[in-house]
Amino acid sequence: MTDFFKDIKDLVVELADNVDAVKTNVDRVQTELIEAEKTKAAIQKKVEEFQYSAQPRIDKINELLENIKKETTK
Repeated sequence: MTDFFKDIKDLVVELADNVDAVKTNVDRVQTELIEAEKTKAAIQKKVEEFQYSAQPRIDKINELLENIKKETTK
């Protein structure tokens, strides 16, 4: 009977340790999620900056392509 109670006690201690580990991992995931959101925002800002700076060149390329199409279909 004492082995039974010892086994129960050991299982409860192991469960408590596992619960603590899960809590720690949840905290880590939440911290990493915050950092990932910051990184996403920074990347999105850089993409928007690139699009803004590249758009005039893209417009010019499209204009030239249209001119080429017009000239080749005459």
